[in-house]
Amino acid sequence: MAKVTLPVSGMKCDACENLIHDALMEKEGVIAVKADHQAKTVEIEYEAEKVDLDTLKQVIADQGFKVEGFGEPSLLEKIKAFFDSLLAFFKS
Repeated sequence: MAKVTLPVSGMKCDACENLIHDALMEKEGVIAVKADHQAKTVEIEYEAEKVDLDTLKQVIADQGFKVEGFGEPSLLEKIKAFFDSLLAFFKS
């Protein structure tokens, strides 16, 4: 069993917490969910052999909330894109 606490923005009230809770609990392998809009966190207990963390993050994102760092390019990817654009600029 794995346990993770994710920083999640966009939650404003108890209804937001319930929306995330219910969506995650529908996933096979999720054991428990505690969403806290005041702390801006979602704590999930799950069976890693049945569901992976990225799937759980996607479920939260699908409900309209933002999991910090999920779906964003890494710093390395941003640097590479910057140098690629510079190279393209100087080649033209």
